[in-house]
Amino acid sequence: MSFTARMSASLPDDLAMSTTHIPDTNSTFAVVYGCNDEQMGDIERRIRKADGQFHHPLLIPGIFAELERTRLVEMAENLLDVFALRSERLNSASKADPWSPESDADGKRTQEHLNLCMGSRDLVSHISAVKRQMAKLLKEMSVVEREIESLRVDNMPREHMREPGLVDTGTKMRTRVEDILIEYDDKIDDCNMMICNMSLAMQTVWNHIARQDSKTNTKISQANAAIAVQTKVESAQMRTIALLTMIYLPLSSVASIFSMDMFNWEAIEGQTIVSKHIWLFFVLAVGLTLVTVAAWFFGTRREKAMAAKSDEYFNSPQRKNTLEYV
Repeated sequence: MSFTARMSASLPDDLAMSTTHIPDTNSTFAVVYGCNDEQMGDIERRIRKADGQFHHPLLIPGIFAELERTRLVEMAENLLDVFALRSERLNSASKADPWSPESDADGKRTQEHLNLCMGSRDLVSHISAVKRQMAKLLKEMSVVEREIESLRVDNMPREHMREPGLVDTGTKMRTRVEDILIEYDDKIDDCNMMICNMSLAMQTVWNHIARQDSKTNTKISQANAAIAVQTKVESAQMRTIALLTMIYLPLSSVASIFSMDMFNWEAIEGQTIVSKHIWLFFVLAVGLTLVTVAAWFFGTRREKAMAAKSDEYFNSPQRKNTLEYV
């Protein structure tokens, strides 16, 4: 009978085991890989205390299952202790001073709670995988029990003859494995409880932040409404100024023309009403008007070109792809 097993390498203190049991000689050869001093001492202590279970074919796999159970249960209890301490600290802090986003501006506490939630989720996956392997071990126990019961008394080795309780040992080992499975279920429930509570806490935090954002957006909306009202008032004032400009500008233009020295309204015989330098007025007026219009045209054209280039840059596929590397 040969058995091999391997613990998950993603968790600390992982081991591997290979064992072979020879019924004819009632001997077992086993190798456990990756043991530290504490694990070696634990294995030796369990073998010395085996007594009547010493010759059972599944002794070493049972010890291996106990080592895995110790490792997983210890990790689950450590996570539960950390969760209890943080929950108690959060509860006492909430009674003294309500939680606010400013108290965790760097996100350190949120990251700690997130790491705890992810650690609990990973541990649930590991325990579930170990439970499936333990179910296979139960099937192997049934096979070993049938083989032991099938041995006839005359073919049974003398070592077995001296140990009539070998079948009872298998029953005790089966009961112990079932107890370990129940304990694994309890630890899975504890981890799921931590995941649910941490998810609830994270959701509460996000809801609180959303409320703060909603208040900020409300204040921004109120400020925008005030700006819109002020803009409306200023627009009405600008319309009033434009109306007054349309009324007084023609009058002032006509008054300027009549006050110019280019016209001699009291000319006598032999004098001209219009000065011979009137052409200079039209040249300067038209020239300055063209310069003003050209400056306005090229200035607005440049701004439109820059705005169009900016829109094209942000809407281009290359810009969208670069976001993946940010």
